[in-house]
Amino acid sequence: MTVAVALVNLVLGVAYTGYGVITALEMRRDWRSFGFSHFGAAWIAMAFTCGPHHLAHAIHVGLEGRAGGPLDLFTVVVGLPVGLVWLSLRIEAFLGGRGDRFILGEPRWLRAVPTLAVLYLAALFTGTITRIDGTGLPGDRLLAVLPNLFLVGIYMAIGWFIVRTQLRNHPLMGGWSVSGLCLSAIFPTCALMHGVFAFYALAGTYHHDIHGGFIDWLSVPAGTYFLWVVRRLYRDSLRDWNQGPDEVAAPAFSGFTGVEPAPPPEPELSHPEPAPPVPAGR
Repeated sequence: MTVAVALVNLVLGVAYTGYGVITALEMRRDWRSFGFSHFGAAWIAMAFTCGPHHLAHAIHVGLEGRAGGPLDLFTVVVGLPVGLVWLSLRIEAFLGGRGDRFILGEPRWLRAVPTLAVLYLAALFTGTITRIDGTGLPGDRLLAVLPNLFLVGIYMAIGWFIVRTQLRNHPLMGGWSVSGLCLSAIFPTCALMHGVFAFYALAGTYHHDIHGGFIDWLSVPAGTYFLWVVRRLYRDSLRDWNQGPDEVAAPAFSGFTGVEPAPPPEPELSHPEPAPPVPAGR
């Protein structure tokens, strides 16, 4: 269990930090052409706090004797596959590829996701309740876990706006953005991971450390900034090039992250121009 928790957090830490580097290089490359990107800057802030959080946790679990909790592994493993899919798409976009995929209609497996999410939450809640002993949770550790509790609310709010964006775009697009669906799963699972981390810290399973606490406190303004950007993109009150200048066009996505609203379809001409006359043969 401990080895699995350490390895999974190591993979996530490298993935988040690597994406932060990719986004920084992308912004540096495209700055003169497209200007400053709040979305890119918010992602850099998120990546360079989420990544170190997972790396520090992996070091504590793998090298310093911190016991990896089963609930910790459960929350992280569920979000890991969609996180890797999303990261591979962003790497593809960075290298000049499509950067997203399109899911047409409403396939059966996608309709089953809400039911699976409820079962996942029920299993996580049950596992948490069964691990609370009669002595309760000590309040003297509350300050140490406070940033993780803030992050639960921040990441859930980010996930809420991303999910609502997917639902709003679906009628216009006739399908779903794979990047958007992945982010719709990543942020809620990140929120639950921080909730489980706080639970284990309150219970004394995870000890408080200064550098880990410092990283978590930095994550709060970074997450708040990202929430501000996503909310404004959802309300269409922020224009941002969002990883590239191209607009989404289903099914061929180019530079679309699934966070910003899909553009409306181009209006059809009510009176199409007549074709040019064909010159008569001699």
